[in-house]
Amino acid sequence: MSILDELDEMIATTLAPRAPEIDASAEFPQDVVDAAARIGLQRVLVGGDGTLDVSRATLVHEVSERLAMHSMAAAVAISNGRLTTYLLMKYAPADVIERWVEPTLAGRAFGAFAITEPHAGSDVRGMTTVATRDGDDYLLSGQKSWVGYAPNGHYAIVLAKEATTDRDAPMVALVVDTSLPGVTQAHGPAFSGLRGMANGTLAFDRVRVPATSRLAVEGFGGMMDGLNLARIDAASYACGLLRGALEASIERAATREAFGKPLGHLPSIQSKIGRMAADYRAARELTRLASESFARGDGGDQDIISMAKMFASDAARRHTDEAVQIFGAEGIVESSWVNRLNRDAKVTQIFDGTSEIHETMLGRRAVRAFTRGDSLESFLVHVP
Repeated sequence: MSILDELDEMIATTLAPRAPEIDASAEFPQDVVDAAARIGLQRVLVGGDGTLDVSRATLVHEVSERLAMHSMAAAVAISNGRLTTYLLMKYAPADVIERWVEPTLAGRAFGAFAITEPHAGSDVRGMTTVATRDGDDYLLSGQKSWVGYAPNGHYAIVLAKEATTDRDAPMVALVVDTSLPGVTQAHGPAFSGLRGMANGTLAFDRVRVPATSRLAVEGFGGMMDGLNLARIDAASYACGLLRGALEASIERAATREAFGKPLGHLPSIQSKIGRMAADYRAARELTRLASESFARGDGGDQDIISMAKMFASDAARRHTDEAVQIFGAEGIVESSWVNRLNRDAKVTQIFDGTSEIHETMLGRRAVRAFTRGDSLESFLVHVP
């Protein structure tokens, strides 16, 4: 049985029955994380010899899409284990890898990916968290917000400026044990979507972090490497939400009667479903290309990754809204599947770079490419 067959079985027996309860209670689904670990979903990027194998990145898309169709919170909880271990296995020293990687892959330890700050979201250079060298340690001070696994994480990979808050200061990425003195973990406000995935704030008050816990990469570049993987996952979640909206809408259109015939006989409903199907296919293709670019081992093609994340998340929001419309009054019931899909879809437009920041980055790079004399084709068609 392949891992995708095992995943489908786990979804049918464990996740799908639990998904409404996860959303309603907003409690972290440890049982689902455990079930995922048993079939190796957190290990998708780990080869048979136990080393990092990014050639398996195309599986990331399939796994995250199938999970998010039923529970985006569960999908994010599981994919976070891949994100943090990817960074650790690629850049962390041996003792840090030994301490955190296996427990994370087994679903027993959780790591936060901490970039965003209260006044610095998409503008990463505006952050003010600082790590100052003090002998064999760094003294870390600052605050991170909107961080997955902030309240219950055992460690955090924290992006900080080195020594100064100057906008263009060099940056470091530190692996911080959240049990260290001076670390404060807290829950953030409840989201309308992504309910069940722990999210909150991390505060650091002169936390003494061993310098040996620094990732062996320039901090900003290393975290952006991880963010590329996170954005592929985000596009995949959006594909799953789109797939859920499409399936629910088709079933509703075929079985609901209106004006003496099935709802799906109305041209307005056919148009909604037709556009939904086309955008789902387009989102899947873009996300497939993004994951294939990452699988080449060079960190991925940031243009196609941005396109996939932006297009898929915007399409998911648009079409889950259409699904709510197709369901009418039932669609605005908070506990309904399409309502949950719609609330989760909005989250995908915000995290891992808003749709606006992705379209801005793409436009900026397109203009720069023209200024360099590059052809339009070189910008738009550069994925082997």
